[in-house]
Amino acid sequence: MIVDVFCHHVSPALIEVIEKARWSREGKTPQKDGPKKFACPPQNADPEVRLAVMERHSITVQALGLTMETLDGFTAQEAAEICRRANSDNYVLCKAYPDRFVNVCAISLLDVKSALDELDRCINHLDCRAVTIATNQQGKGLDSPDYFPFYEKLVAHDLPMLLHPTNWKSYPLMDEELMLMSRFGWPMDTTQAVWRLIFGGVLDRFPTLKIIMHHLGAMFPYFAGRIQFGLPKLKDRLSRDFSEYWKNIYGDSALSGGPAEAYACGYAFFGSDRVMYGSDYPFGPEAGETFVKANLAGLMSLKLPPEDMKKVLGANAQRLFKIR
Repeated sequence: MIVDVFCHHVSPALIEVIEKARWSREGKTPQKDGPKKFACPPQNADPEVRLAVMERHSITVQALGLTMETLDGFTAQEAAEICRRANSDNYVLCKAYPDRFVNVCAISLLDVKSALDELDRCINHLDCRAVTIATNQQGKGLDSPDYFPFYEKLVAHDLPMLLHPTNWKSYPLMDEELMLMSRFGWPMDTTQAVWRLIFGGVLDRFPTLKIIMHHLGAMFPYFAGRIQFGLPKLKDRLSRDFSEYWKNIYGDSALSGGPAEAYACGYAFFGSDRVMYGSDYPFGPEAGETFVKANLAGLMSLKLPPEDMKKVLGANAQRLFKIR
């Protein structure tokens, strides 16, 4: 079994909701200013196209979630509504193909009460298998005590939390004209999010909280030595050895291809029990199929023993997402 833990689905109806809100914010109209197209490829919403891609590459199950940078710039109320619509739309697809898709519910933490209400709805009515949140909440770190009730509920229901990188504002040179934010700023934001969860005390308070990092651990694997060198200065913030905090932190394989050594670096950091296949489908060339192939090839390049490869491709995800 191969499980893709990090891919995306955005329905046509949701795209319309998002674009309408963006047009309204900018004081424009499609009639006056022409169409404005959402970045998600239109093929993503066609289940037959999606299933055909899965069949071509022997993908058994996809975990469907929203791209969380979609919420950037929206108010708390708008972001909550987008998440509600995304979660409901994903559930419709998951219910239609229960053996092929599982629902990863998007939650905005801009309004914590609204977030908790939506999490309850997802758990009770939408067969939620995991949640996805943005790596910062419009500039607010994930170690804020305001979010503790949310983490507490995740732990109580044994739901993993996927971290999806998003934009940040503190450094004006990190703009998208040269694609600096999405290429380099996002992995940085994933890194700071997990750093804060560890050193901000969240994982001491909720030691069984399960976290899935996008892009195979972002900066952590490559800078593991540099991190170790600086740990003595922060030792008073930790209640146990730094390595102990990683027992419930996982990395997906969504590096979009690249040298085999990049996958080897991530694998060396996480190990066979904490790496999972993720593609970022349907983004990328060939309406996302290039990344499906490239990330599979990256994992295959590791030449793991069969039992370890089985874990990485599907067994780890089966356990976390409760896939039969």
